[in-house]
Amino acid sequence: MSYSNSNLEKDLTNTFKIGVVSRITNIPVDTLRIWERRYSVVVPDRSEKADRLYRREDINRLTLLKLLVDKGHAIGSIAKLNNGELSQRLEFATKGNQLTDTTDMQRKNSVVAIGDVLSLQLEYSNAVDSNFYFSGIYRNEEDFNKRENTEKIDILVMEFPTIQSDHVHNIERLYKQSGANQLVLIYGFMNNSTKKKLGQNNIVFFQAPISVEHLRTEIRNIAKSKQPAEVIAIDSDIRKSSPKKTYTTKQLIQLSSASSTIKCECPQHLSSIIIKLLQFEAYSEECITRYKKDAELHRLLGNMTGHARSILEKALTEIVTAEEIVIDN
Repeated sequence: MSYSNSNLEKDLTNTFKIGVVSRITNIPVDTLRIWERRYSVVVPDRSEKADRLYRREDINRLTLLKLLVDKGHAIGSIAKLNNGELSQRLEFATKGNQLTDTTDMQRKNSVVAIGDVLSLQLEYSNAVDSNFYFSGIYRNEEDFNKRENTEKIDILVMEFPTIQSDHVHNIERLYKQSGANQLVLIYGFMNNSTKKKLGQNNIVFFQAPISVEHLRTEIRNIAKSKQPAEVIAIDSDIRKSSPKKTYTTKQLIQLSSASSTIKCECPQHLSSIIIKLLQFEAYSEECITRYKKDAELHRLLGNMTGHARSILEKALTEIVTAEEIVIDN
């Protein structure tokens, strides 16, 4: 069975009760009733039991209104605008807050979002993030399948008002088809057995409503966890044998007690650090002969410590020269 948002609409006879709409739009139930009674922002149908029944277009309109209210618009000033006018006003309000992304995209995680309400919310929330970017935002699976962008997807985000057990196969198929490393599912309702089936596929779940800010934070956390650990490049010269010593232990002890016009006592501190490094070099040398299995590792540690010691010796020489400190040969 092919599964998409359009199929879900058929499953739910194209309508949603007020509690579901509240969860999807993040508008409290009482607020929905007030907006309807005072401003007639939408006129939902009624069931035989007089329950409000909202259509998909009602949810889209309510989402636009909620986004504008969150940006400071009074509901009374925008309630009579049509959806096109609401979209224009939202686009204008958003432009001033958009940031130019100057970060190299290749270092970010590519995120694709699929969902009717989700796509509308993300379209007007374009804050730049250093860990990921949205390479595609689609209203439904059909639009996603028509995409021209074949860029690698790192994280796939899908939104569904409800997920039933017979939807699992199609979700898994779409996840595999996308090639994404991680799937994030946002759902209105789903029973535990269905969630357990999907939970075996490296999927992260969030129950609606979830704000765009919250979703971005979660995606950011996922993106960070997927980033490979930074590899510290070790210069080939550092792997070579340690540089020759500039100072003998006797000279270092002399410098550590020498008088200096430098109030921070840098000669004393540097001398003490260099002595410690010399001791560690000697310790590493002992480990090479004592622990044959890890000889190469200890040789590398000793060599790298020697290079660190050499750098500090150069710093110490700068101080000795500047302070005109006389040391014994």
